[in-house]
Amino acid sequence: MSTRPLILGLALLGACDRRDAADLAHATDTPPPIAVPGPPPPSPADPADAPEAANANSPALEPSSATAPGSTVPTAATLAPGPTGPGAPASPTATTSFPAAPPTLATIPPDRRCGEAGEQPTELPPNLGRGRAPIGTGTLRPGDQRKIGKAALHYDPEAWIGTRKAGHRGAALSIEIDRAEVGPHDPWGAHEDLYPDQEHHTFVGPYRFDLRTGAGDPPASVAVTVSREVCPAAAVMPPAAASRSFWLSTEAIRTYTYDLAGELLQFNLEGRGDTPRLDITDLGYRHWLAPRPGGEHRFRVGSHFITFDRVTPGPGTRHDGTWQADGDARLHVRARIDPAVDAPKPAPVAAGDPCLESSARTVVPAALTKLPAVQPPRTLDVGKELALGPLTFKYITLEIPARGRGPYREEAEQVPLLQVFGGALGGQSVSDPRMSPRIVRLGRELVRVETDGQGDRVRLRRTTVTCPHEHKLPAPQAPTYVWLSALGRTIVTFPGRGNIPLGIQLYTELSGPGLAVNSENALLSRQLRPDSAGAYTIDDYLVEIVDVVPGPDTTHDGQRWQSNGLLPIVNVQIKVTPQPGGP
Repeated sequence: MSTRPLILGLALLGACDRRDAADLAHATDTPPPIAVPGPPPPSPADPADAPEAANANSPALEPSSATAPGSTVPTAATLAPGPTGPGAPASPTATTSFPAAPPTLATIPPDRRCGEAGEQPTELPPNLGRGRAPIGTGTLRPGDQRKIGKAALHYDPEAWIGTRKAGHRGAALSIEIDRAEVGPHDPWGAHEDLYPDQEHHTFVGPYRFDLRTGAGDPPASVAVTVSREVCPAAAVMPPAAASRSFWLSTEAIRTYTYDLAGELLQFNLEGRGDTPRLDITDLGYRHWLAPRPGGEHRFRVGSHFITFDRVTPGPGTRHDGTWQADGDARLHVRARIDPAVDAPKPAPVAAGDPCLESSARTVVPAALTKLPAVQPPRTLDVGKELALGPLTFKYITLEIPARGRGPYREEAEQVPLLQVFGGALGGQSVSDPRMSPRIVRLGRELVRVETDGQGDRVRLRRTTVTCPHEHKLPAPQAPTYVWLSALGRTIVTFPGRGNIPLGIQLYTELSGPGLAVNSENALLSRQLRPDSAGAYTIDDYLVEIVDVVPGPDTTHDGQRWQSNGLLPIVNVQIKVTPQPGGP
């Protein structure tokens, strides 16, 4: 199922929830304002202070230390003129005109009682502060069946856990609610595996089930607390030219989707015990954080600024440097989306060494515009080895054992595997090189691997390019420009947050280049086109795609890259700006 139908399905679920929520009296009283640490917004009478206030570094939300498993445009900046040459000192950092926050509404409109989006921010809506409505609790032992409200529960100690191919018998809780409580195509039940001494929750329609298991295998008991959502769990906002402000809450709208043309900018808040987590996702982009009260935190996600300016603990939850909660953390986060407008790019200056970074935007280095000589092809049979320069190729057969049973059994098979050893350069493997041509890039070596039409034998075509494939750079103190290319560097790294550096990699594929950016708490992955552009916050850096320039014997027909050479060669200039305080 694609992402878009899934999101629209969640929106339908939210619409169903409103039937009962509409029966609740709307509180028109306004809760007392919650002070937000940090400098106040600039006065309209003093616009000169706006950039400084907009870039204030305050720790509203800090990225979590956990590592997660994988479009749009740069900041509204007034770029200072670039230096006259690649060796000139870096120009002052461009100032970012971050939009000032609209005034906060004194009275919350009825159609925003659950934190729905609007042009102006609101104080904490009453339905969020009130939290979900409890329905009942109960304890089930193996074999028990119980009904709590409109939810039917069954503790099955011998439930089948797995797929039709493989699985095992184990303890599970079967949940089923009244089908009239959900939409015509939405699930009305769930199956939760049970393990000893665990605490977690699950949602079915408008109901939340908090589960706590006892000791033993299977668990001697499972305590269940059932509550009904006062607000929808998900919502969708249409695109708008103005700012949009909304609330995310573990008690209300946990998933908010900004439905842009061709993409979905999505926000998701999860309690996760005492470690709540907030995710921002876009096409190929993801950033996850641990929200905490105080200050503001800003992001650049393509053509939008994202601001989180308030984090408020919910019922049974407090923050004393770390989150403390009775069960899962319950909290509310206020967010704002502002459109970002591009400023003209600085004119490129003459390029220097193609293997070094620059303090200014440059033209494509000359060394990246010429394809080096290709060595005569060499062939390699299964069971043989071949040395090409600093690389050694070993062609083996990998046996995949049989698996499954009955009609789902898959027999054992033999798959050719090409192993590449480069010593200090590293190594890699090419699985079944008979299927399609592949590219190996290590050090200065670029090798195209393809079948030669004679059984399993492969043909290797090698050339030596301009730069080593990988380069580690020191932490930048000012904007830094780097060129990535199949003929130059394909991987650059900068010191990053925690133990994981900021890594930027250009994938050299026959289908065309792809860009991957990774750090401790964020990732960006996308295929590149001649018109690719964008600016994205990746932890403490702003990463921008500045130029995408076809290399020698490479074109783009509007749909795909084409080349008559070893592979499509594309040169990509990336700008990396340190921004620990946000854009």
